[in-house]
Amino acid sequence: MAASAPTPTVLLILAGPAGVGKSTLCDRLVGAVPGFERVITATTRPPRVGEADGRDYHFLRERQFDEKLAAGEFLEWACVHQKYRYGTLKSAVLDRLSRTNLVMNIDVQGVRSIRAAAAHLALLRDRLVTVFVAPDSFEVLRERLQYRGKDTEEEIARRLRTAEIELGERNSYDYVIHSGTKEQDFRALLAFWEQARRKPR
Repeated sequence: MAASAPTPTVLLILAGPAGVGKSTLCDRLVGAVPGFERVITATTRPPRVGEADGRDYHFLRERQFDEKLAAGEFLEWACVHQKYRYGTLKSAVLDRLSRTNLVMNIDVQGVRSIRAAAAHLALLRDRLVTVFVAPDSFEVLRERLQYRGKDTEEEIARRLRTAEIELGERNSYDYVIHSGTKEQDFRALLAFWEQARRKPR
């Protein structure tokens, strides 16, 4: 029997603790590799200054989010900090995956939900590649979170507790990046993408 043809496009999902550089890796991949686009997720939070609907997020009112949820239009969704909801629309992935590579970063709960959805969606199942970005150490992760200047000490402590739980799932991913410098992480991501796209499905 002949081997299957290599997958022409992939949905590359990056997960891992806050502060490990997932967004930076996604942005750099889209900027450096032709044929890669980011998945635009949906949220009920209002746009921030400079954000645009359809470019940064699909901004939905609570009722719109409820309607799409009831219609089964989400691959995954979650309520963040018991305030706003975020989710990945099926259309944002499935309508584009057959013609372009896609990259996104979500939390480990979201990855579990997308894997469950992929069990019933052949296109998604055949193209899904998961990468876990693991911090060099918790101390380095704490320093990165503090350097960002976005979070209070209480929030940083909460994120570190969450990181400990998330790290327990890293071995269930297709690939693991043991975070070093930004350049090392990006080279590792490119190498994993090359492996994934050449692997018969």
